[in-house]
Amino acid sequence: MGRVGHAPAAYARHVTGHEYVISFTAVNAVGLDGDEQERLDDALRQMPGIHPVGVVRCDTAARTLMAAFAIPVVQAMAEAARDGGRLAKEVLLAARIPDARLVEMTVRMSDPA
Repeated sequence: MGRVGHAPAAYARHVTGHEYVISFTAVNAVGLDGDEQERLDDALRQMPGIHPVGVVRCDTAARTLMAAFAIPVVQAMAEAARDGGRLAKEVLLAARIPDARLVEMTVRMSDPA
């Protein structure tokens, strides 16, 4: 089995009641060299308008990357899904992983409490 790693920083930031959490899994067609995890972590922290949630995970044998972030959404879940998918792809591009393809994405409304 390949290296399964976690980014150095876990994000314990509280998600507010007006945010949706977008979790995604991407598979890289050409494999992973191990640096993608740190680059994805950096891209999540630097992308304006999103807040990283949890940890970035990377499985080099399965060529998969998993991450999550929160975004503020005023309208509805459909807006979060549309924006979340676009932002997930932008994060992958900012992390210099252009061949990664989104294979799974979930949109969860934050706990309003």
